Amino acid sequence: MSGIVGSKLNIRGSGLIGSLGTDGQHLLSAGAGVTNVFETVTAAGASDSFYAHDMAADGSGDLVLYIELHDDGGNYDTTTGRYTAPSDGHYFFTFSALGAGVAAEVYFKKNGSAIPSGLGTNICTYTSGGTSPGAGSLIVSLSATDYISVYSGANVYREYIWFGGVKLY
Repeated sequence: MSGIVGSKLNIRGSGLIGSLGTDGQHLLSAGAGVTNVFETVTAAGASDSFYAHDMAADGSGDLVLYIELHDDGGNYDTTTGRYTAPSDGHYFFTFSALGAGVAAEVYFKKNGSAIPSGLGTNICTYTSGGTSPGAGSLIVSLSATDYISVYSGANVYREYIWFGGVKLY
């Protein structure tokens, strides 16, 4: 597993015995007379994250969110609504949308096709008629240049939508 450093730390005693180091390592506390063995873990993994929101107008089909709050890898395209994987790996994606006065089926697409649930249906959510948003999350393996987008079968409000993601490892 990435992020594990090989050394072990033997701890004996009571109270706080360390603090957060500059490399992301945590030292933990132990009770009196208790010996604990901990792996030293460093921050690793997550990268190439993005978060976008709002469309130019209410819409359906492939949803294009044009305001980016964050895109540390430059992988989300505000003209197509696609996040393109920069490298092979496991990615986490999430979205929320609100039907524009109608119920809407909203789901992720990979490389232009709906992602099946394994039950013969799409992995999707339903929004109510403008009163309750639908939201979805997904962890998926992608190869470099695969892309993920969000699709809606009916109009969703332009200002009540967001889409984000991150490469986990």
